[in-house]
Amino acid sequence: SKGPEISDVTGILVNADLQPADFLIVAPVVIPILFSALLLMLRTQTKAQSYIAVSGMALLSLSCFGLLQRVLESGPVTMTMARWVPPFGISFSVDIAGALLAFTSSVIALVGCIYASATASKLEMRYGFYPFFMAMMAGVCGAFLTGDIFNLYVWFEVLLISSFGMIVLGSEKNQLDGTMKYAFLNLVATTMFLMATGYLYGITGTLNMADIWTKVNSGLLEGPLTTIAVLYFLAFAMKAAAFPMNFWLPASYHTPKFLVSAVFAGLLTKVGVYALLRVTLMLFSDQRDLFAEVIGWVAALTMIAGVMGALAQSDIRRVFGYLVISGIGTMLAGLAIGSVTGITGILVYAVHSMIVMTALYLAAGVVGRLANSNDLREVGGIYAASPMFAAGFLILALSVSGLPPT
Repeated sequence: SKGPEISDVTGILVNADLQPADFLIVAPVVIPILFSALLLMLRTQTKAQSYIAVSGMALLSLSCFGLLQRVLESGPVTMTMARWVPPFGISFSVDIAGALLAFTSSVIALVGCIYASATASKLEMRYGFYPFFMAMMAGVCGAFLTGDIFNLYVWFEVLLISSFGMIVLGSEKNQLDGTMKYAFLNLVATTMFLMATGYLYGITGTLNMADIWTKVNSGLLEGPLTTIAVLYFLAFAMKAAAFPMNFWLPASYHTPKFLVSAVFAGLLTKVGVYALLRVTLMLFSDQRDLFAEVIGWVAALTMIAGVMGALAQSDIRRVFGYLVISGIGTMLAGLAIGSVTGITGILVYAVHSMIVMTALYLAAGVVGRLANSNDLREVGGIYAASPMFAAGFLILALSVSGLPPT
């Protein structure tokens, strides 16, 4: 950008006029934050809330689509805040993986807002459902797009605090119980994440992911890098609900509104998997090789725990919660393999799981309204009530089972 000359110790800066498309890098974070503030100010205007929220999510989806197109055309893009040159400034660094997951998340959030326009009560809107939703999306997109490891922690905090508000909204007894389990395990994982980041900064003297990668792979650092890599793996595995710390997910995801369960299942665990991919595999690839077999066992046990847990449930949302866990195990298998094929498998499966699991939870909400029950032992006659819906549900069931052509 134009302005006074600055010292570029990295030799990577290019002076150029900023174009409107350059701001697509930060738009997926700025847009939901602005709309969250607007919706908070207008929380008493319940009739306008849904229209504003849907408009904001549509704008977010367009910005994420534009960013994905740019990355596909020109490759990874980085923007550093203010005039602090890398690695000292706060950077957003976007590659195809981050842009793809951010776009998928924004489309899911848009569908969720449309669903909420028909199901959210005036009381929920008045007490901040849409502002929480928007703030959570800012955290989700920020986690996918950041190039700074401390800001990855910050965006995790943003999405977690917002998700606490969404899961407890309604203040029913089972919601409070689910929130406590959800909050406790996530706060433990967040503390572990922050500790690992503090140790890493003490060893490398930097928080920029690209700079960390350079220093870690230089072979000149002295310090417990393998221990730090294990700490990161434990923190993100807990957030992703991997075995053996997977019990919090089915104990909490069945308590809030169906829409909240759908968004959580589709988005939040995938942020944990993406963080695992980006930190454990990309920054600590040599260290990951040392415990790749352990990751493989964790992946296998997570898959088994998920499917066995699903078989033992009768509540439809608990069944889906365990299916989410099984999917996390599938993605961890790609992390254990660690090859290009394995990474590709993680991303393809992540996008598939985000869409299908969200759709299944939303469909379960329709089943609950049609049958007045969430218990599979009491639900029946859905095909007679709505053949088209039953056919759509069958397609989703085939999709989550991995049967052709779904």
